[in-house]
Amino acid sequence: MTRDTGSGTPAYITGVPHPLPAGEQLLWEGAPAAPAVARHVYHWRWFAAYFAVMLLAWGSTAGATITAGTFWPSLAVRLLLTGVVLAIVWGLAILTARTSWYAITNRRVVLRIGMVFPMSINIPFTILQSADLGAFPDGTGQLVLTLVPGQRIAYIALWPHCQVWRINQPRPMLRGLTEPARIGALLAAAVQAAGGHPVAADAGTPRAVARLENVEGGSMPHPAGA
Repeated sequence: MTRDTGSGTPAYITGVPHPLPAGEQLLWEGAPAAPAVARHVYHWRWFAAYFAVMLLAWGSTAGATITAGTFWPSLAVRLLLTGVVLAIVWGLAILTARTSWYAITNRRVVLRIGMVFPMSINIPFTILQSADLGAFPDGTGQLVLTLVPGQRIAYIALWPHCQVWRINQPRPMLRGLTEPARIGALLAAAVQAAGGHPVAADAGTPRAVARLENVEGGSMPHPAGA
């Protein structure tokens, strides 16, 4: 879900108790989409594929006992366990989406996150070195932020809204975006208008897709000019 404010500037970011300072405008705010979080953060399809392979492997060896009284109860137990695991993955995705809220103003990026201990993380454009945006084949995407040297946000405070495996120098992420190209372009324009560093906003291209896959693998190049 997203909500654009247009020319009407609200006094508050949703869920943040403090009003926006004078002169600051809310450009966009929204929550990550739960299906995208399930697919690209918690990788539910990998779990489904794993259990499908395990069930097929078990079925190929237990086929000879299909008429035995133990086959069907064993199959039921395995299917039940598979369903429980997938339900947990989807539950985490839904909880992550419901407890997360992103916002972009003309001065900063705000992440209101935390499944157990909610918190608001402010990333002023003055400490934003660059941002990489990419799109998945399903049309969703995520925005990866790089902070200037010397600035650091704790990995444990960001997870899962951060790049995987970059623990020493975490990179905050806006995950599960349903309109990645538009949001990336909006951020790029806002940073440039504020006189900040360049921001890549080329989602939807093959290069952006490849770069996003690199993010999941833990390696992602900086955008040109960053």
